[in-house]
Amino acid sequence: MRVKSSLLVFKIASSTCVFLICLASWFMYSHIDHTQQVELQLNRLKLAAARLIGVQNEYIQERKPELISAFDVHYFQFENEYGQLAKLLLDEPKVLQQLAAIEADISNIKRTLTRFEQFQIKLGYEADNGVYGAFRRNVHQLQDFVQNAQQPRLELKVLELRRAEKDFLLRNDHVYLENHEAIYDVLYKSLQTENTQAALLLKSYRQGFLSYIAVLSEIGLNYKTGLRGELDRLKNSLTTKILGLSNTVILQDHDTKQTLVVLLLGVIILICSICFVLLMILHTRVSNKINVINDVLDRVVEHENFKLRTNLNNTDELGQIGTHVDKLLEYLDGLLARLSSAQKRLLEDAEVASFSNVINRFAQELNAPLGEVKSGKGDMAELIAILKSNLRDELDESTSISEMINHLESTLDIIESNLKVSEQLIEEFKLISSNQHFDDLSYFNLLDQVEQAFRSNDVLLTADDYDITFDISEGLFINSYPSAINQIINLCIHNSIKHGKIANQKLHIVVSAMVVNDFVHIYFKDDGMGIDKEILPVIFEPFITSKRHSGGTGLGMSIIYNLVTQKLKGEVKMQSPAHGGACLHIILSETEFSQKQLSDMSSEEMD
Repeated sequence: MRVKSSLLVFKIASSTCVFLICLASWFMYSHIDHTQQVELQLNRLKLAAARLIGVQNEYIQERKPELISAFDVHYFQFENEYGQLAKLLLDEPKVLQQLAAIEADISNIKRTLTRFEQFQIKLGYEADNGVYGAFRRNVHQLQDFVQNAQQPRLELKVLELRRAEKDFLLRNDHVYLENHEAIYDVLYKSLQTENTQAALLLKSYRQGFLSYIAVLSEIGLNYKTGLRGELDRLKNSLTTKILGLSNTVILQDHDTKQTLVVLLLGVIILICSICFVLLMILHTRVSNKINVINDVLDRVVEHENFKLRTNLNNTDELGQIGTHVDKLLEYLDGLLARLSSAQKRLLEDAEVASFSNVINRFAQELNAPLGEVKSGKGDMAELIAILKSNLRDELDESTSISEMINHLESTLDIIESNLKVSEQLIEEFKLISSNQHFDDLSYFNLLDQVEQAFRSNDVLLTADDYDITFDISEGLFINSYPSAINQIINLCIHNSIKHGKIANQKLHIVVSAMVVNDFVHIYFKDDGMGIDKEILPVIFEPFITSKRHSGGTGLGMSIIYNLVTQKLKGEVKMQSPAHGGACLHIILSETEFSQKQLSDMSSEEMD
């Protein structure tokens, strides 16, 4: 076939590819437009459901009757959004089933909230209404009678009865209810013979209390029981189903797009294959040097052995090409060796890392430079194959070959830079993950542990630049992991130094601890630069940092989060006021502790 005929075939093939791409793009655009409408309506449905749940929660907390009317308004809005979304999904029965399940949950929430309202009306919206109002009146009558009777023993018994009542309401423990009943029986029997009027008032109090407890039990003494618990379960079920619906819509959209793309690529590959066959017909004989280069490149591509060399001189262009190929192969061989070493070190470090989510995100971060390396390797193999083909055809296109060599050299630069990024990530990951093991549970003084962490950083925390304050009781001991606490404090110190310190301004750091409701609360505060509001919501995710181009890895806060939540079984929050500074708040809810007075500690030391 002549070159002119071949070019005509190539033009026809290219035009066909363009037409197919335009056709597929039109189908893709139509699908994307429909998907956008579905996603927009789905977001409106989510918003309507969120408003419903918000009004429900507000009614449960504030118990205002006007909130029921607001709930009905949002319910009708949800039904409208539901109908609009159902119209867009008529051709997708699986998604319609999920949508119907969501609507069923909303209906159940409405019915349950209606029952909740009925019991609330029975209980009474105001303090003097309903069952609660009657109970309060009975209580006041009994207490007034006891105060006027001037009988200390009777007054003590009534106080004991009220204490059992309040203990039950506060703790929702039926032991206190049984205790209340036992106290009542003893007191009522004694008053039946001693004071008939007091006995009648006591009986009225008991009946009012039981009625009050019965209505409260139906409503729910806490968020896990009664109608409150049922509403909470329905709310969680609704949230899960809405998330499942979103995932289904996204997955179907992805599958449709993938089918269109695969079909288009298949046709284009077929046309390109035909063009490649036509090019093979134009092959001519090759010289000895081209055979040498072709043989070396063929073995490199087939066996991926980059130690092979052409050993050609620089007397002509082909010799120069051979010399350049030798240098490129030598350089690539060294880079691949470094890549293998980096991958081996990554596997070794990943085996000792204790936090799986950090490892996953770390692998994702590392996959970027490694992907660039692999892509560069693929590009080089492709360019080598094209170069081999040109040499086999004896096509004297020195400009094209030079461009290929320049492309190969730029690809090698990209590979080298990405390998350096990989090595830096590995080194920084080793620094922050080296202290995750070999930590035993023990009782220790929290203040001593914090001071020890700061002493280890004395070189960094100079008095001219930093002001350190500890607000921790000297007698606070906790049963926890000292190395984990030490690592958390160290990471906080380095975060304050790296991210909080303002040039030419003294940084004030305050570490405090207190016990509130049997939970140990630890605060690490500074008055530095603060945290950007865009980063604050995702501060604990791996590789989130504002100093990525200044040496930051973004793993410090993620390590703190995993240490607190997984190893110490607690909670952690981060706050950054608008006026600057940052505060890390750690809540150790499952940690044993003891608080000793200074006198007790002195006695123990003397013993």
